[in-house]
Amino acid sequence: MSQPADHTPATPPPRPPRRWRRLAVLVLTLLLLLALALLAAAWGGRWWLQQQGLQLSGLGWQQGPGIARWQWRQQGCLTAEGSGLRISDWQPLRIELQQLQLFSCPQAAKTRQIPSPPAADLPAFQLHIARLQAAALPPLALAIRQQAGHWQLQARQQQNQLQLDYQRAAGQWHATALLHAASLYPGMLGELQLRGSGRWLPGTLSAKLEADGRQLGYQGQPQRAAARLQLGLDNRQWQLASSLAQPLALPAGWQLQAGHVLQAGGDLDSVHSLQVRLLAHGPQGSVDLQLQPDHQSLQQGSGLLQLAGSTLQGRIPLRWAKRQLTLAPASLRLPQGAVLRWPQALQLPLAVAGSGRLPFRLHYQQLQLNSDDSTLRWGDGSWQWQGALTLAGKHAGYRLDGRWQGQLGPQGARGKPLDLHVQAPQLDIRASLPVDGIRPQQPQLQADIRGHYQDCPLQGKLSARQQGTRWQGDIQASSRLPFYSQGGELQLTANWQGQPGNWQLLPGSRLAIGQGMLGGVLLKPLSLTAGSVLNSDGSVGHGANGSLQLEAAGAVASRWVLPALNGRIQLAGNAANASLQLPAWRSQLQLSARRQGSGAAGSLAIDTPLSAAMSRGLDVTLQQGQLASRLQWRWDKQWQLNGNADISGLALDWGGILASGGKGRLSLAASPAGVQLHSDGPLQLALLDVGTPLQDIRLALRSDLHDWQLSDVQARVLGGSVSAGQLQWPSSAFQPVTVHAIDLAAITALQKNEQPATVQLTGRVGGLLPLQLLPRGVAVQNGLLRNEGELTLRVPPGASVRAMAQSNQAVQLALDMLSELDVNDFQATLNMAASGVLDAQVTLKGVNPKQNRQPVVLNYSHSENILELLRSLRISDDISRSVLQRQSGGGTRNPVTESKP
Repeated sequence: MSQPADHTPATPPPRPPRRWRRLAVLVLTLLLLLALALLAAAWGGRWWLQQQGLQLSGLGWQQGPGIARWQWRQQGCLTAEGSGLRISDWQPLRIELQQLQLFSCPQAAKTRQIPSPPAADLPAFQLHIARLQAAALPPLALAIRQQAGHWQLQARQQQNQLQLDYQRAAGQWHATALLHAASLYPGMLGELQLRGSGRWLPGTLSAKLEADGRQLGYQGQPQRAAARLQLGLDNRQWQLASSLAQPLALPAGWQLQAGHVLQAGGDLDSVHSLQVRLLAHGPQGSVDLQLQPDHQSLQQGSGLLQLAGSTLQGRIPLRWAKRQLTLAPASLRLPQGAVLRWPQALQLPLAVAGSGRLPFRLHYQQLQLNSDDSTLRWGDGSWQWQGALTLAGKHAGYRLDGRWQGQLGPQGARGKPLDLHVQAPQLDIRASLPVDGIRPQQPQLQADIRGHYQDCPLQGKLSARQQGTRWQGDIQASSRLPFYSQGGELQLTANWQGQPGNWQLLPGSRLAIGQGMLGGVLLKPLSLTAGSVLNSDGSVGHGANGSLQLEAAGAVASRWVLPALNGRIQLAGNAANASLQLPAWRSQLQLSARRQGSGAAGSLAIDTPLSAAMSRGLDVTLQQGQLASRLQWRWDKQWQLNGNADISGLALDWGGILASGGKGRLSLAASPAGVQLHSDGPLQLALLDVGTPLQDIRLALRSDLHDWQLSDVQARVLGGSVSAGQLQWPSSAFQPVTVHAIDLAAITALQKNEQPATVQLTGRVGGLLPLQLLPRGVAVQNGLLRNEGELTLRVPPGASVRAMAQSNQAVQLALDMLSELDVNDFQATLNMAASGVLDAQVTLKGVNPKQNRQPVVLNYSHSENILELLRSLRISDDISRSVLQRQSGGGTRNPVTESKP
């Protein structure tokens, strides 16, 4: 970048003679001062050494006199410093120096003169410098010999080498050098051969230098080129010309076109003639630089830098005058659509060292980087930028605001921490990035982040380091779920890598949620671990790709427990699929989710056996069965759930009421507004034992979990059947239930404790029972049962009957009439309160076949608590089963009973 400026009218004379003069003067001065320093040190003359600008430390005489470290200052400026100086021999004088570093000191402007050659009467000496460092030069190993005015110099830097021979008496010198292009610029191929000769006497300096480039090119590109540079110097006048025989390959696919690239001439103080034409072509387009000095004065002129291409466009007029370069206000279109603008003319001094203000605007998509306080300084082969930057705009769905103030140079950056504010819907994060210690060769960043996502606070540390074109690092962050009343701490530990548009979380990255309270539920710890690389482009609204392993310890509430859950989650952009298990319940869950607009939607499939372990907190005990559910869900400001569940082989215990053989399909629709549940086809139950078994129950169901509507109800009971077209629970009205063909013999069989039964009935009855289904009971109002066909009534002469007959003659007469009765008219009016007390009014009309078919009319009233009766029947049935099982000596047990808790 500095080459065009080096060949403008403000360009100083070639550096090699000046460097040589400084090196020769330094060497001669060191030879004199060294002897004086050693003598002065021996006599305690430290004050005299300081007056000469020389500071010494570590003087010694082992294996010859030596100085561990030294510095030389002139007029308060550090000119040189070194370490490991030792005199190993005296005839000729041999000086060895481990390290020597030269510095530039400011000098008053004056007309440059031809440098004087070294003195002619110096003693013979040899100087070896293991490492010589000077501005704009790589470290060199240097060896200098001088004897009787014959000077020889050898310099090496890796595979590069330079040899120079100079005869002081005749003033003749010649030099050769071999330089590899890769040492001048990484990635370059080929080599440069330099040949030079001339005369150097007091007041006279002439030089002729030729440099030939061979097989010049760039790594990875097949093009090779030859180049030539010629420099002639006659005392104060010089001429320079460079040309390319073939196009020269440059980095990133660019080529510098063949032809005369540069021709210039002048004296040691100024440039008299200049002709520059640099034309390069590359993947982004072409760059054309033209410079034209004014005819009136070569100290001023104008030029034009043109860039043309699909991704590189711009036209920059420029002008130089009075050692000042002015770039007109312009804009450049850079790769990837970036645009660089400077709103006012930029003025830069044409000097080896100087500074200039560089305010600019850099636009990239919806981002803008501004600097109104920007200064560039250069000199001694180095540069430094200092100023303040502001960043504002949007990128990938995020709003970015940033501030930074500091300095930037080849060695890295230093200054205030970079403050970056990142915002997105429900996201607000601030990051503080210290820049001190960041090196451009191996950038390593450490940032502190704080903010919130939705209502979750965020804080943590982010580290990043560059590896080639990619970045990698780690992140440690913590937060807390806001909807937890206690606990719910979040810990994220992740390793990441990638580049813009392709970011990755590495396997093993982990998000852990600590134990906490959600309402009255204790949620145990949960963790998500990356089982594979998670890929993301980093954009808002674009998900990741990869797999996660879920481990959840479960949940505990006052009335229920959810066991441990584990499984695998597969992410695919805006979609996800999960395969989960509850090992304790042998349950399988399949979950899918996809982003849909501003919300999400998906499906949930549950396949699980039903067991008593699931019943904690329920009013029923699930004993066995199988549940297969397929649900669709949606969330967008509010949630929705729709689907169905298939139940088979259901067995349960509801407070001693046993049910088995349940099956059917239920459809579900749920949202914050409520739940709607209905059967898809009939629900069936093989057996419901309420003390009296109900069999083959079939019904249709509809409910919102508050009101239950049953329709098409059918069941077999006591040898007959019951049915209802529509039942609602709870209900304030009485709803009709039809009873048909109830076997009276089955009713009398309920008298299990009497042998033989006091009353024996045969025949069937039916009728209508208006039922009111209350939240905690059932009521019957004006139920009516009639005979369906002829009935018989028998009162066997048992002990209890004989006792009643003996107590009263009228009773004996009545019992004789009822001992055997053929009933042709039966009516029973039934009323039952919610407490279970049944009041029955029964009228029997018939004839006694043994009493000459004498007509008989019997009116009978009865009151009994049916709920207690049924409960006693269930208890006696359970006791009977228990006794039978014990008598069988451990025989096969009822599987339903065995599975009860």
